[in-house]
Amino acid sequence: MKGKAILAVDSRTVEVRPIEIGQPGEWDLLVELERSAISAGTESYVVASQKAGEAPSIPGYAPIARVVSAGDRAGESWSVGQRVSYFGPSPPHEGLMRCGGHLGRAIVNVDPSKRDLLGSDCYVVRVPDALSSEHAAFGGIAAVSCMGASLSRVEVGDRVLVLGQGLIGNFAAQHMHLRGAEVAVADIHPNRLDIARRCGADHVLDCSTGDLVQAVRALWPQGADVIMDSTGNYGLIERSVDAIRYRGRYVFLAWCKGANFNLPKFHNRVFEAYFPWTLQGHRVLNCWRLMATGALKVEPIITHRLPYTEAPRAYDMIYTDPQGHLGIVLDWTAANED
Repeated sequence: MKGKAILAVDSRTVEVRPIEIGQPGEWDLLVELERSAISAGTESYVVASQKAGEAPSIPGYAPIARVVSAGDRAGESWSVGQRVSYFGPSPPHEGLMRCGGHLGRAIVNVDPSKRDLLGSDCYVVRVPDALSSEHAAFGGIAAVSCMGASLSRVEVGDRVLVLGQGLIGNFAAQHMHLRGAEVAVADIHPNRLDIARRCGADHVLDCSTGDLVQAVRALWPQGADVIMDSTGNYGLIERSVDAIRYRGRYVFLAWCKGANFNLPKFHNRVFEAYFPWTLQGHRVLNCWRLMATGALKVEPIITHRLPYTEAPRAYDMIYTDPQGHLGIVLDWTAANED
């Protein structure tokens, strides 16, 4: 059985083509993708790391798919027609899986003895009826931010600085705002700052025109209680520690890719640090509940709706036009018609 996939085939290069996915077993769901969102930060790194000649990989996480058939054992708890989201379908017969979200037809194992259906990076969860597949596609991305907000132990009235207003940063700011924090966001792209303002940020700081630390200290002379970084920019992280209060908390939301930190910069500074990158099924469900009520805003972040066949264009935009996009949703409804 074949499914159409977005494959990273070379650095910064993706192709859309069919791949062999195998046959479902008794504990498997056969699903067909409806929507998937591109997590630009993670996926740009995954695709950029691909080397020509290596087995291609399938990027993407938290797809929204509909069950088209269920094995005998899987059918005891799951039904045809249900919408589901998952992290990591069963590995296809060709290609390296990586995350595997951008796969039009996939096999998902739901054997509870082999898979924690709410666990980290292996979940399978049902999509609530009240939520569109387009909005639900951002549930996994928002769940990363949700975990960071929970670890930060933010309290009502805390002062929170969020660095970067890509998807992870935008959702982090929203989660902190919903927890009663006073939230400042920083970015170098005016359009992202405008979207952040529409999503509830109390203060927006344009890092392209001024000194970040001075701007934060002007707002909060004692510094931020919590800083959340979603940029992975080590120079920015090093500068930002001057903006955190004594015994504050620093949450590293971005995927740290390895670099030479200026460790002396951290001497004589006392703060807690958290590295929460993971996806958990129960946090995806919590984010969906907030989206369904409108508390967690999704519509303002969607800048592009594209058919899956235009994936090469979408990834090219990520690398060449960061100012021109934020949330990119791929429509897969035509992928399985033949």
